Amino acid sequence: MALENGEVLQNLTNQLQEVTQQLNQLTETRIKLIGAIEVLQQIEETNNTAPVAEETPAVEAPVEEAPVEEAAE
Repeated sequence: MALENGEVLQNLTNQLQEVTQQLNQLTETRIKLIGAIEVLQQIEETNNTAPVAEETPAVEAPVEEAPVEEAAE
């Protein structure tokens, strides 16, 4: 029993619609995962740099005093 072209075409069209829907869902999930990874990476970077800044005391640059010129009288 051979399949008719119209039946095969309908089956392929249905398969394409299903695959397209799955692809769209996977793309949406992928975008969400990428966003979550980026946010967590930023949090980790912030957490990893914050303790280093707290451990090392802030060193103030030495203040250079300008030479005082004596007023000529």
